[in-house]
Amino acid sequence: MSVLAKPRAILEERLALMAPARRLRLRVGERELAARADGRPLRILDAGCGDGLLTLAMARRHRDWTMVGVDLRENLLAGARARAEARGLGNVSFQAADLLKPLPIEGFDVVLALECLSEIPEDEGALRTMFSALAPGGTLAVQVPDRDWEPVLPGSATTWREQVRQGYSAGDLEAVLTRVGLEAVETRGTYRSLAAAAQEIRDRIKDSALPMRLLAFPFLAAAVRLESLGLTWGRPNAIFAAGRRPSQ
Repeated sequence: MSVLAKPRAILEERLALMAPARRLRLRVGERELAARADGRPLRILDAGCGDGLLTLAMARRHRDWTMVGVDLRENLLAGARARAEARGLGNVSFQAADLLKPLPIEGFDVVLALECLSEIPEDEGALRTMFSALAPGGTLAVQVPDRDWEPVLPGSATTWREQVRQGYSAGDLEAVLTRVGLEAVETRGTYRSLAAAAQEIRDRIKDSALPMRLLAFPFLAAAVRLESLGLTWGRPNAIFAAGRRPSQ
């Protein structure tokens, strides 16, 4: 790698992580995990981790957490492993796995599934696999597109990337999580119009030259911050839900 290639690669990764939808998934998931941790180390499975950027971000910020990312796409996992090694992150690993088959690993305090369920045809089967990977008393936390979400800006895509279903209602999501065996299921709306508009802008410029994307960086960061503070508008575009595996 040339002298300039490594800094550019780091910058490109930083820009990818700053995508508003991705950054908000990190904040929502991290807030949930911190509340469940109560100061103790956690063992966490990131189901459908993709390129692993969220998994790596959590592992870097919480060195006492053990993170395992699983996904079907080995090409994405190879990049995630290389990033983990380059950062010296010994608390994270990545494995190829099919969420519709029993996992070779279990006993997790938390299983995260952030924005992958709408891409899985047999979502209930995948949730049962995730449930089985939990330790008794462990938490399964998911985020999905709301079934009635709509783009904010004219001309933006009206479907979620790689989706096989448009999304879920809060009632439908709570029902399927209860069917797989979770108790004390709670749901809440997330990711409203400001972040949605920022994400749509980011999607339009993601293939642009680096200077153009750098110019948009402050706006995207500000949108995420304002959204996190509740300074936004409109109905939720996504739903977050969490439930607990019974202790007995």
